[in-house]
Amino acid sequence: MASAAPFARDLALVALAKAAVSALVLALGFRAVSDDDFARVVLAQAWADAPRLDPTGTSWLPAPFWLNGALFRALGPTLEVARAVAFALGVASAALVYLSARWITGDRRAALAGTLLAGAFPWSACLGVATVPELSTAALSLVAVASLVTPPAGPAPPPGRALLGALALVLATLSRYEPWPVAVAFAAMALLAAARLGQRRAAQAKLALAALAALAGPAAWIAWNRVAHGEALHFLARVASYRSALGPGDDGTLLRLFAYPAAMVREEPELFLSSIALALIAWRARRGAASGSARPFPPLLRAARPYALPGAVAAFQIAALSLALVRDGAPTHHPERATLLALILLALAVGDLSARAFRGGSAGARRALGGALLAVLCAGVFFRPHLRREHFNPRTDEVAIGRAAAELTPPSAPLLVEVVDYGHLATLAALARPGGAHPDRSIDPRDPPVRSSFDDPASLARRVAGLGAAYLIGRVRPPVIAFAGPPLATRGAWGLWPAPSAAGALRAAPEDGSRRPAPPAGPSPEEAP
Repeated sequence: MASAAPFARDLALVALAKAAVSALVLALGFRAVSDDDFARVVLAQAWADAPRLDPTGTSWLPAPFWLNGALFRALGPTLEVARAVAFALGVASAALVYLSARWITGDRRAALAGTLLAGAFPWSACLGVATVPELSTAALSLVAVASLVTPPAGPAPPPGRALLGALALVLATLSRYEPWPVAVAFAAMALLAAARLGQRRAAQAKLALAALAALAGPAAWIAWNRVAHGEALHFLARVASYRSALGPGDDGTLLRLFAYPAAMVREEPELFLSSIALALIAWRARRGAASGSARPFPPLLRAARPYALPGAVAAFQIAALSLALVRDGAPTHHPERATLLALILLALAVGDLSARAFRGGSAGARRALGGALLAVLCAGVFFRPHLRREHFNPRTDEVAIGRAAAELTPPSAPLLVEVVDYGHLATLAALARPGGAHPDRSIDPRDPPVRSSFDDPASLARRVAGLGAAYLIGRVRPPVIAFAGPPLATRGAWGLWPAPSAAGALRAAPEDGSRRPAPPAGPSPEEAP
């Protein structure tokens, strides 16, 4: 890498550009990918309130909760802090992508162009502000893979760089499961590099140590599950049981095998169309050069070769995820999240090679490439609204009523929260009172169905009396008004009520002796759809 000053300036530019993209995404109203975003905040708040080694005791990996929980303890366990942390992690992830791009390309301007594109395509932009760890995990995975790449102009990467890559993989594999195949591939490549002729013994030892360290995260998690749950692959069993409880899907084995590649093309068509346009124009330029005319394009094929190794790792990752999906061991929604490493690599390649083409091509070639990229952008703007995607309600009302309850109720007052769907997690995240808010029922599909206590005044009276709730959060409906009167505050369809006293609640319940036991506190959010 050249001098430190240009590198620092480039990092500052990358950070500013990513911050601007993130600010634009927030200004357009994006707040969350799914209810998982709020579930992660709630679980991190619980860890901040009572830290433990395994924050959730479920299939969710611990590292994001350690980080967010520690910051919650220092800054306060609020949804605003969680979103500020997500914003900062998005900017830090862009810096890691730029570092990886420098290692892959060996070219400052090409790396910068690729990084700016990688930070701006829609899924990267959205995940840069969401309270989920997909972007940072993909960036760490990219650092690991890039640490083993030899750039076009050489030299081969120093063996010590692989140790940094292995450390990045430890963090990534303790955050999400998608990097686990990357860790396997990294370990194999590091061992192969160590076995090459001509390596010094010290260099071989560093590469072998990097290979072992890369697998430390998965090995530690498997060992923990064996100790804590009596089954080494307990986490896989939980996810599979959740998917099974959701019922059989309408997609066959073949559709599942291609679900991840299809999601990539469906969600980010402009990246694929841009790469095709770039390849076609380069091919025509090559044909023109072969016929004896002046060569309008620089040799892009040589510049693209360093992406072969990261691309192969990303393809291996997607193949492993596809096999897991067939066996019910993959995420239940938004499959494109798991392919973010491949999408970032594709964006880096498109940005890198486009920058080289504009820099070294003739005026005619630059016009052709610029026109092609503009046509791709226009086609994306036109066709995107017609592509089938998973959409999500940002839970604006649920967040608003949680914030209102945090302002209007004493911190020690227990609250009973109506559970309609997983939107109650947004209310709990905004309320920020671990242990003080109690979901009305479980809607985990693995649990027996439970009718909501908010459906009739008598059931609600029994539930309030059994819990000793001081306040209620639920939809503004006649059964709740009949029990608790007019709401203290409303936000959209949701309201906040002071609960009648326990004695009054018991008197309101029918004396039939049929007091229903309290349902479980809520779903296991790690598999929440």
